[in-house]
Amino acid sequence: MKVVVLAGGRGTRLGLQDRPKPMVPVSGKPLLEHLLEMAKASGMTDFVFLNGYKAEVIEEHFGNGDRFGVRIEHIRESQPLGTAGAVRAARHLLNETFVVLYGDILMNVDLAAFVNFHKAHGGIGSVFVHPNDHPQDSDLVVADATGRVESFLPKPHRPGADLPNLVSAALYVLEPRALDHVTASGPSDWGRDVLPQVVDDGERVFAYRSLEYAKDIGTPARIAQAEADLRSGRVERLGLQTSKPAIFVDRDGVLNTEINGVHVPEQLALLDGVGQAVREANRAGIPVICVTNQPDVAKGLLTAQTVDAVHAALDTRLAETGAYLDDLLYCPHHPETGWPNEVVELKIECACRKPRPGMLLQAARSHNLDLSRSWMIGDRYADIAAAHAAGARGALVKTGHAGDDKTRFAEEADGVFDNLSEAFAHIIRNWP
Repeated sequence: MKVVVLAGGRGTRLGLQDRPKPMVPVSGKPLLEHLLEMAKASGMTDFVFLNGYKAEVIEEHFGNGDRFGVRIEHIRESQPLGTAGAVRAARHLLNETFVVLYGDILMNVDLAAFVNFHKAHGGIGSVFVHPNDHPQDSDLVVADATGRVESFLPKPHRPGADLPNLVSAALYVLEPRALDHVTASGPSDWGRDVLPQVVDDGERVFAYRSLEYAKDIGTPARIAQAEADLRSGRVERLGLQTSKPAIFVDRDGVLNTEINGVHVPEQLALLDGVGQAVREANRAGIPVICVTNQPDVAKGLLTAQTVDAVHAALDTRLAETGAYLDDLLYCPHHPETGWPNEVVELKIECACRKPRPGMLLQAARSHNLDLSRSWMIGDRYADIAAAHAAGARGALVKTGHAGDDKTRFAEEADGVFDNLSEAFAHIIRNWP
């Protein structure tokens, strides 16, 4: 399988004059070398470098790849063709599924796992997505519960809009026929032009959500942060191959005000201090994952689309404080019948509705989480029971329902706190 690397950036904001952007030093070696080593660790050794500005610097450093134990073919861009147009120029080399990565992003992604996801879903392409602390100036993706992309939202975004914090990291797995959607001449961009049209044409594109590290290094400050993340071990720690603990949080009554069901985005309001608490965990490199029961979907009181809109509002409120959730899972089921507009197929005894641990176990499988070192924070003892059933520790907060279901459970919390801020502070202080 070929890995196509877009390496034509100029690095204007970095003040580079003697080398292209992908050759900027990061912790003692060119960024492009970090990316090559990452792909090689995933078993990929066949590369196509699409070079532009100062192409000779890349060609002289890497040659045909022998020195690095890989095979590299170089294609020079005679004029700027955009990210999709540049790949179109290499079409004669791309006869099977291929990976496209941008040469100006430091990442630690298990490409083999990403490719397996793509092949399992069977679409024309898959997009690597993750949240960040600045979604308002990032290219975003809207996906349904199966991961199928519904739309692409290129920046800039309309001020005040509630948007899902699902950022395209400019890493794709594509089928060769995706190139049929690239215009035959002139420049075009995957995220702005081609993939949105692919989705509009009815082709299936899927979003691959991951905790793995991916950071644009387009400014000196971002390079400094990336180097700090390498030194601290954060880049490696967030890798899919590394088992890691996480903090799970309930939604209503823990992150936002409990009003017996948030049915429209306008009703969602963060509790005091929540954004700051989540932001501290984000900056410490601790995954924060929301797991929430949403039985009103089964009761017919709201739709899956409405839940998505509410969660976009949650993402937006957190982003306004510089915070984000690494993932969010919800259970739409409810076992009891009797509601006028209930959804019959969702009225079941499931494995995901808390106090059962299904959502925590699913997240652990997806992200290689060590549940024995993880915490679950909730406002009910059902949350504590779910944590213990998954092998994690459970913290109760006195907001929301404040543990009013205690009589139904024999569980004891591993910590009781006034609010999420106190719980996070305790957990982070004692983080393994």
